[in-house]
Amino acid sequence: MEIDIILNEFASPQAALELGLMAERYGIRGVWASNYGWSRDPFFTLSLLAHQSSRIRLGPMAISPAELHPLKMANLLFSLNELSQGRAMIMVGGGGAVAQSMGRKRERMIRGARECLEILKGASPDRMLNYGGQIHQVWGYQPKWYTDTPPLIYFGSNHPQTRRLSAQLADGLITSDFVVPLAREFIAAARDDLRAAGRDPARFRFSNFWAWHIKADPAASMAEARRELMLRGWLGEQYFAPFLDPDEVRLMRAHERDFLNAFLRGSSVIENVPDTLVDKMIRNISFAGGLDQIEPAIETLKGFAEAGLTEIALRVHDDPADAIRLIGERVLPALRQAGVAAV
Repeated sequence: MEIDIILNEFASPQAALELGLMAERYGIRGVWASNYGWSRDPFFTLSLLAHQSSRIRLGPMAISPAELHPLKMANLLFSLNELSQGRAMIMVGGGGAVAQSMGRKRERMIRGARECLEILKGASPDRMLNYGGQIHQVWGYQPKWYTDTPPLIYFGSNHPQTRRLSAQLADGLITSDFVVPLAREFIAAARDDLRAAGRDPARFRFSNFWAWHIKADPAASMAEARRELMLRGWLGEQYFAPFLDPDEVRLMRAHERDFLNAFLRGSSVIENVPDTLVDKMIRNISFAGGLDQIEPAIETLKGFAEAGLTEIALRVHDDPADAIRLIGERVLPALRQAGVAAV
């Protein structure tokens, strides 16, 4: 299992270059640039790193055909791939923050995603693509300059229907906020989907979006984790049921607005919810706390590797350089020594 880093939506091209080169020196596999309605363009954010790095993979996360036509998505992706000499990747999504900011509803999401993946995988410098989909059409598309090793195309999938779509068309899938038991179950089902589609599961990639908050200052870490807790699976029951009892799940769901208010205010104060419940949620669905939590995090990462992840995408927040340093100096060597991470 390899390690990727997800940069926050405020990262500039210069910051992505600095942080990405640091990650590359540690042997981290890839850097993802977050995509939101208020963020810099993630392809542009990664452009300096693509040009000046030599080994690390890089890609935008997540880009939806609800916000960007697949032909334009292909041109941007293949341009980033050319700039990095074949090291680009992308996570395609069904429609998220950007589409919401544009006031677009998630209509015919599966059909739109399928057509997007078929267009991205069907593009070739050797033959012209004419694609007449129900939602997206592409006529006379032949990017003759697209000659580097093709980029990796992932789909963001937490549900069975999109999991099956990923197994049919993508190079890999990325779940988000799946604890180890959920990841194990989902990957096993995806491998069945791959075999049903006539594909080799050993050639498919599995990743999981996971929040990293560990800091030298435990109080700062927990404050950051509390502020961001609303985003962990958007408090969906399936993500928390493996470690909360039913009454705790009901209490969490009843106070969704309190979690959201903390996030919107940038505050660590989650009103009307017991601290004991908040701490239990944080410690089970993210890496948080002081440096003494690195060893437990390493054990959890071993569990993810055993469950079948080929990589894991760690979302860093405040002080990203410090987070990358801890991951590069403390986590990766331990995983390599245990035979879990690639050297």
